Parts: sequence; C-alpha cells; structure tokens
Amino acid sequence: MTEKITQTKHIRQQLEDLYQQKYNKFSKTKPVKKYRGLGLNWRDAVILIWALFFVGLYQVQARAQEYFDLDDIDTGMMLSYQESGNNYGALKLLSSQYDIDITGIVAQVNITQTFHNDSNQWVKEGMYAFPVAQNAAVYQMKLKIGQRVIEGEIHEKKQAQQIYDDAKAQGLAASIVKQYRPNLFTTDVANIMPNEKITVEITYQQTLVYDAGHIDFRLPLAIKSRYMQQRFLAGLDTLGSEVPDLQVTDLHTSTVSDKQMRSINVQLEAGFELSELSSMYHDVEIKEAGVYQTIELVDEILYDANDFVLRWYPVQGKEPQAAMFSEKLNGKEYVLMMLLPPKSTKKITQKREVVFIIDTSGSMQGAAMNAAKDALLFGLTQIDSQDRFNVIEYNSYATQVFKHSQIANAENLDEAVDFIVALQSDGGTNMGPALALSMQDEINDDYLKQIIFITDGSVGNEAQLFKQIDQNIGQARLFTVAIGQAPNNYFMSKAALIGKGTYSNISNLGDVDYEMNELFVKLSSPALTDVAIEWGHDVEQNPRIIPDLYSDQPILVTARMPKFNPKIGLSGFADKSTWSQSFSLNNDGQSTGIAKLWARNQIADLTDDYMLGASSDENFLQEQITQIALQYHLVSEFTSLVAVDKTPDMSRLVKIQAQAMEQAEILAQANYPQGSLGWKWKMLIGLMLISMAFSIKRKPS
Repeated sequence: MTEKITQTKHIRQQLEDLYQQKYNKFSKTKPVKKYRGLGLNWRDAVILIWALFFVGLYQVQARAQEYFDLDDIDTGMMLSYQESGNNYGALKLLSSQYDIDITGIVAQVNITQTFHNDSNQWVKEGMYAFPVAQNAAVYQMKLKIGQRVIEGEIHEKKQAQQIYDDAKAQGLAASIVKQYRPNLFTTDVANIMPNEKITVEITYQQTLVYDAGHIDFRLPLAIKSRYMQQRFLAGLDTLGSEVPDLQVTDLHTSTVSDKQMRSINVQLEAGFELSELSSMYHDVEIKEAGVYQTIELVDEILYDANDFVLRWYPVQGKEPQAAMFSEKLNGKEYVLMMLLPPKSTKKITQKREVVFIIDTSGSMQGAAMNAAKDALLFGLTQIDSQDRFNVIEYNSYATQVFKHSQIANAENLDEAVDFIVALQSDGGTNMGPALALSMQDEINDDYLKQIIFITDGSVGNEAQLFKQIDQNIGQARLFTVAIGQAPNNYFMSKAALIGKGTYSNISNLGDVDYEMNELFVKLSSPALTDVAIEWGHDVEQNPRIIPDLYSDQPILVTARMPKFNPKIGLSGFADKSTWSQSFSLNNDGQSTGIAKLWARNQIADLTDDYMLGASSDENFLQEQITQIALQYHLVSEFTSLVAVDKTPDMSRLVKIQAQAMEQAEILAQANYPQGSLGWKWKMLIGLMLISMAFSIKRKPS
C-alpha cells in the first residue's frame, strides 16, 4: 500500500512520528520478561530503552536532514531554512500563474507564485527553487510583500551578493537569483515576517526544439516521488511490519480541484501555417486572433503525473520556408530568422567522404564499447560504393585503418570490419591526434566530407579541442555521437556547432541501430548546404557561420541592425544545384524576446572567441560579456539578479525592531550559558553518558 504525504507538517516531525509509531508497537509487543533473559533488571531495561531511543532518534534526525535534496525539486517551491535541524521546510503555496509568449521557437515564460508563512516565526532565510528548461535564461524577478513590489536589478556578481548580504543583515526583505544546476534556479529570500504572504515573479527565456516535424513547449509541473524513500525505512524494518508503508511510488491523477490554484495562458506566434496544435496532457481552450493563437488551461483537476506540454506542427512545403520576427528596442531593430526544411528531402547524388572516429579509451569499457562498435559497423553499411571512407580509433594514441581515405569497395570494407571487431577499450582519452588525422587529407571538391565522432565525451581540455576544430575543419562537417546516459553534452554540442554539424545522443544502448539509421538518413540527404543570408546592409549576426539545413531541424539566426529591411535573400546548395530565394517579410516590431535572444547569442559567441584564442585579454572579454548582460538585463557568468526592499513601510520596520529587541531581552534574561553545540552533538553526548552509566552499574562490586 502506498500513501502520498500531503500534510504541511515539517518533514523531520513526520519521520519522528513514524519512528514513535514503530517504537511504541515494539515496546508494547515485547514483554519485560524477555529483558531478564539478558540478565537485566527493570532499571537496566529503562537505561537500555533510553539509549535505543536516542540512537533511533539520532538516525531519524540525521536522515531527515539528508532528505530534502534540491535535486528532488521538480516544481516551484518556497522553502524556509530551519536552523535547529539544518534543513528546509516548505511554505504553503496559495496560487500559481504561468503567462507564456512564444515567438517562433523562442518562449518567454513568466511564473507568479504566492506563498504564505502561516507560522508565528520569522523566516530569516528562505529559498525559492524553480525548475526551468535546460537552456533557459532568467532575466527578471519581482517580489511582492504585502502591498509592496520590489523589482530585481542586474549587478556584477560580487556587488549583487554584497547588496543582498547587507539587506539581510538589516532585516530588509531581499532576494538574489542563483543557478543550482543548468535547469534549476534558486532565489534566496531573506526576512519573511510571521503570517506574511510573499509573491515571487520570475521571468525567463528558452529556445524550443523542432523534432520530427513538430515543436514542443514544456512547462515543468509533474511531481516526482520524493517523500519517503526506501533507504530511509530500511533501518526500521525490524521494529514491526504493521505500520503503513509511506513510500511513494508512481503518482496517479489526483481528483483535487485546481481551478483557483493554477492558471496557464499562452500566446503563440508560430510564424507558419499550422496543421495541428494541441495540448498533450491537459484540457485547454484554443482561440485564433490574426497571426496569434491563444491557449488557456481549462482543467479543474490537478495532474500530478505530467508536465504541461503544448505541441504544434508547421505546414512544410516542397522547398525551404522562412519566417521573420522583429523587435524594436532603443532605436535598434532585432530580427529572428527561422528557416524551415521542406517536407521531404532526397538523397544527394554528390559523392561523400565519411571518416569515422571511435573512442576506445578506458572510460568506454563494457556496454558502451560494444554499442560504439555496433554503431560503427552499422555506419559502414550506409555508405555507397562510390564514396570514400576511413576509420580512426583513439585512446592514449590514435590509429587509422588506412593512411588516406579509400573507396568503399568490398575489400576495403572487410579490412575495416576486421579492424573494428578487434578493438578493445583501454588507456587515456586523447582526442587531439584523432581529430588531426581526420582533418589532415586535402578536401576534394567532388566530395562532401563528413566526420562522425563516436565517444562518451569524457574530456577536460575542451577549449584546446574547440580551437583545433575551428582552425582545421575547413569545408568538412563534424557530427558528434554520444554513447551512454551521462555524456559531456557541453563538449559534444559545442564541437558539432563549431564543426557545422549536429549532435546526437544514444542514451539507450539498445537503440544504436535505430539512432544511427536516423543519423545517416540525415547525413545523406541535407536540404541545403553552405547556407548564406543577404540582409541588404551591415548586421551583427549570430551564429556567424550558418550550419547546413537538415530535415529534422530548422536554422535559427538572430541579427541586430540599424533598420529593418523587408526583403532578404537566402542561398545555398541543394545537392549539386545552386538554390536561392528572396523573401518579403513583415515588419511589425511587435515580437518579444528577440533582443534578449540576440544578446544571449552574442555572449555565447564572445565566450567562444575566448576559448578559441580570438582574444588574449581575459579582462576585455569579461568586460564585454558583463556590459551586454547589464544592458539587456541577463544573468550571466559575471552578473546576478538581486532585489532589495529599499524603502520598507513603517509597520515592517517596527516589527523588525521588535524582533531584535525580543531576541536581546531573551539573551539578557538567560541564566545559563549559551552553548554552541547542535542537536547532533547533544544527542551523542547524552548517549555516551547513558552508556557510561550503564557500564559502571554492570561492573561487579
């Protein structure tokens, strides 16, 4: 039997109650006479029971402290820090509102949640934790405390932390945004009064993914099973089996009415005609208004098991299609161009040179090595007899089958298969020599050169490898394939971006054939290569080098320009033929988030410049990134978002002063020394004293 714990009681108190239930059952079912079997009288038994109680309570407290892990956060929560237990408890959630504006595949998400400190204690240090998409960027924060609204400001990191610390020390309401992991941000919130409501408003931007002809927007709402873990109850199993099992398993759809607790409103500007628009798991109402679709949540039932997922399918034509979105800001025009692939692509007739690189280092040992070899063997079956190929393996050193790429005839393929079958994992991870071998041959204009790099990405010298790829890739394309569930996504995706290719992750080792087939279908049928944009005047564009257009993903380009040009030209190669087309685009300037997206891309380009050695002045790079982040109000490596109540109302100041006076009076009246030991040490010392008393009493007189 499973049960979901829904009470607001502190987690540690729940665990103490659970222990008491089991302990009481134990003490009632075990008669005293069994203690006498150990040669103990009733006094010895009492001492022993107290010792066991302290041990059990210590274990419960210690494990309760470990229980609340930020890695378990999967929905917005306001947590209050409990000094006595060195742990966090959750404040009561009153309401949640989500307002989303989607332009093309860029989403602006505004989350507003209201919490209530329903205790009579001050929350000196609270934390608001909220999950976001992996590539999200937080740029705005507001706090509403009573009738006051406090808006966050972007400052350099050290300055932001100092502002927050000073406000906290003065008893002022304050908050600062930090990044706990790529998809989880936390906001420290200081000084929440007893019975006070606090509203947190966070705004972030994320780019969406186009896959298999559709685009998904996902809002994290699902709640994982995180209340009672099996490892917690493992040590108490011997105390009785009749206590209800509180371990949570999969959560089913609840019947809790949620209409007043949560609202979701989406405005979608897709840029293309849509063949389908739907919500995957929730009931919604969809309305059309010109180029916009509005989507509103109408569910009255709380769904615990699913995120909110909106999916739409753009209508694809016979040729690539472009959509343009623009935003005017401070006298500048910011443009997002989205190039959509055609509905179907044909296999190109151009001959290819395919170079396979396989990682055989020690980190690939076992199932990963076998999966990588399977992927490589499958890849050999997908090249044509007119193509050229080579196979390179590396660990501490690099070895290749052929000195130069060879025609894919039966004899050469057999030699390559024998080479692959004999591969074993061992040694270090030295990618540099393998990349050098793959790019050493002069590229023949008659061939489209594609390098397929199969690895788990376990490297520490990313910057050096990025620079090597950038300097030597030439007209070749680099496609990275990660094997396993924990690849180095940063390295793999960035290497593919610099190499004008794509990144694939085969996390399920049983899907090697399927995933490799998808990859080779894509590689053999690019919709456009060598894509270029003619803007009509000078622009600041990113990415600076535009990747090829494939059937499973669009091309996104952002640009800043002095004024909008409604006519642009696009060109590229479709197979061996030159393709070009001009587009007449609307200039409405009403789209949102384009300027921030351009700024985010600029920061990414500046970071790449530093890694690739384009700028030897680290301070200059930091100044540029900081300046852009401050100008466009972005949290970056060098900036943070901080909010402080600089002009609190008088009632709040009076309460702050009263709290300080009350604490001073308590300390002044105390007639015993204030110890610095925590509850753990006190329990341990008590246990030691009890044990010593027990051992002394048992000594023969």
